[in-house]
Amino acid sequence: MERTWKNLSATLLAVTMVLGVGLACSGTNSDETEKANALVNDGNAAVDAGKKFITDAQEKITTMMGTDFKHLPAARNLANEAIRLYDQAEDKCKAAAGKYDEGSKLKVDDHFKDYLAAKAKEFNTRADAIEALKSVPQALLDAQNYNAFISRANAANQKAETLGKQADDLASQAEKIQKDNPNSFKK
Repeated sequence: MERTWKNLSATLLAVTMVLGVGLACSGTNSDETEKANALVNDGNAAVDAGKKFITDAQEKITTMMGTDFKHLPAARNLANEAIRLYDQAEDKCKAAAGKYDEGSKLKVDDHFKDYLAAKAKEFNTRADAIEALKSVPQALLDAQNYNAFISRANAANQKAETLGKQADDLASQAEKIQKDNPNSFKK
């Protein structure tokens, strides 16, 4: 009986040591890089979908701006369509930002966390820029005259441009983090 107990103890000790060595060799058992990469892929898919909505909205805006004032109802229809497309693009940017933010909270390399946090800020800022762009077609819907429309549209475009530059700066920060730390990504 004593011998069986010793054999069982030795076996349990050996199993425990093997598990410990296995976990140590596999890196940290709490690394969630694979999960973060999946979130990045989801975020990137949202970005790609958002780009399509932006392109379509910009086409509506271009057509709207080229519409003769005599055809104001047609221009307003285009404005409504552009607003709908901008809303969808904004939702996609927010979804991407959410995925990147979720990834930044996982147990991953610190450089990867910094990258994901920068991407989350970038796409939240891009969502704000789209919100500003949406003010252009909204200005057409609300305007009582041409000058009021142009004034609001110019202010909206200026705000969107400022936000776009901020988002571009954040994108550059993220790109620099990735470039300077290539081993921190896609394990």
